[in-house]
Amino acid sequence: MDVLIVEDDLILLDFLSQEISNQINSLGGIVRKASCLLDARQLISQKIPDWILVDLLLPDGSGIELAEEFVQNKSNSKVLILTAQADQYSVPASLYKNVHALINKADGLAPLREAVWEICREFDTTFPDLNSLTPRQLEFLHLIGEGLDTAQIAKRLEVSFSTAQTHRRQITRKLRIKGSALVTFARSLPQSM
Repeated sequence: MDVLIVEDDLILLDFLSQEISNQINSLGGIVRKASCLLDARQLISQKIPDWILVDLLLPDGSGIELAEEFVQNKSNSKVLILTAQADQYSVPASLYKNVHALINKADGLAPLREAVWEICREFDTTFPDLNSLTPRQLEFLHLIGEGLDTAQIAKRLEVSFSTAQTHRRQITRKLRIKGSALVTFARSLPQSM
């Protein structure tokens, strides 16, 4: 999976890049980033990404222009739009079928994680299927994401250490992710899952 993030706030660009990398890098994904239309167009001309996350207001134009060009090059593409003016904006008809979500920057990280998760599942059939986990395993995975080790999780869930180890092994087997990649992946989970 190849993702392009276009955001002119460099601190936010780095944050978004890290956040999305946490979800897709454990699966061999690539995150590229640009801070303006010119750089984004250059990156797209080198290799068309699977989907883009684009800010509406960029120093050299509108993110909508880029989204429309991207959709022309790849008709089944998906676009996430990030803006501080979500309440003042509606998706143009030309992009309606391609815009996966319009995310308000003020709404925090949860809607972004949710949208990225959905797009990843749509584009990559090997993306881990959390539906394969039991509710207890999903709870365990969230605790891994909080940075707890197996012994701490056993104590928190009031189960034996061997039961906790079994949960971790089953999660690793079902998701096909282990070690530090599992921790990174668990940190990026949407809260609603």
